[in-house]
Amino acid sequence: MNRSALLPWLLLLCCALACSRKLESNALGLQYEPPSGMALRTEEPGPPAVARFEGGLELRSVSGQGVPRLDSPSEDVLGAAGIPVPGKQLNATQGTLPAGPVARYEFQQGASRTLVYFLPLKDRFVLVLYSAPERDYGPGSARVERTLSTLMPTR
Repeated sequence: MNRSALLPWLLLLCCALACSRKLESNALGLQYEPPSGMALRTEEPGPPAVARFEGGLELRSVSGQGVPRLDSPSEDVLGAAGIPVPGKQLNATQGTLPAGPVARYEFQQGASRTLVYFLPLKDRFVLVLYSAPERDYGPGSARVERTLSTLMPTR
């Protein structure tokens, strides 16, 4: 194959790799495909390991401490991760994702809302946090929740 015929294939491969949204993080010990429009901005190895995305989405993997129980109060879970409670708790429920049992919390502070998913694992826990102004929260949180089926621990 000559160079001019190879160039379109190389460009296609580069675009496919650059357009991939899937996060595979050794630091967080997980893989996740965020919603479109919420590209990875930064990743910090921690502790705790943190991945921040556009649009108010954040993932945290917290290890080295006791893992809170699934039925722990939200302030205990957030406190174990070093996160202040983001306002008044509106609700708390439990459920299951493909990655395992989770607790789900919603908070409101002023004109902002925050969604928190807590996934306890054997030796650590993962938090998925999404914060947005009230006007953007509903559609944004629905998009985030639809992608939680892609959240998978890798260790």
